[in-house]
Amino acid sequence: MTIKLKGDNLTLNPNKDSSNIKRFNTERPNIDHLIKRIMTERRKEENKNILVFTTIILIGLSTAYFLF
Repeated sequence: MTIKLKGDNLTLNPNKDSSNIKRFNTERPNIDHLIKRIMTERRKEENKNILVFTTIILIGLSTAYFLF
């Protein structure tokens, strides 16, 4: 299976009519939004880590209490 490309797609000649030139409108990401998302994810992960650590400490203390 082969793909044949048109010659117009490969090169852009500035002497040609400018209507043949396709311009791509690429939007840039909103940096403030991305930073806010990263901070929110870090905060959630930190809260989860604190919850796991607290649970492990409570299980250890309750086990020690009942053994002694």
